[in-house]
Amino acid sequence: MKKVVLGLGVLVAFLFGVVAYNVWRAETAPVVKTPGIVEQGREGLHAKLLAQEQREAQIEKLYWDSPEKLRLLIKSHQDRIDQLKGNDAGAEVVAHDRDAIARLEKRITDIEAEQAAQEKAAEEAQKAEKEQ
Repeated sequence: MKKVVLGLGVLVAFLFGVVAYNVWRAETAPVVKTPGIVEQGREGLHAKLLAQEQREAQIEKLYWDSPEKLRLLIKSHQDRIDQLKGNDAGAEVVAHDRDAIARLEKRITDIEAEQAAQEKAAEEAQKAEKEQ
């Protein structure tokens, strides 16, 4: 009986050692697999998206106070959404464009509301001058 218990103990210790070695090797061994074509394409699209976001941010800063120019930006985003319809790899780009369209439409609404308020204030100021 003692021999069986001793044998099982040695077997458990050996298995524990094998598992510990495999875990250690998995944590310290470098990853040697190169990314596949699909992953490389996805990384390329993501890099292009980041570059495009930076470029668009600069353009938006220039056009931030012009509703007409912001509408042109919205049209360019919509054109890109139309081009990427049905392309699963372009989902991140489409999501970015939809967010940009929503942000630009809100800005146009804010500009128009601000202009309407300024016009109303100017009309009231003219009325006040006429009454005096």
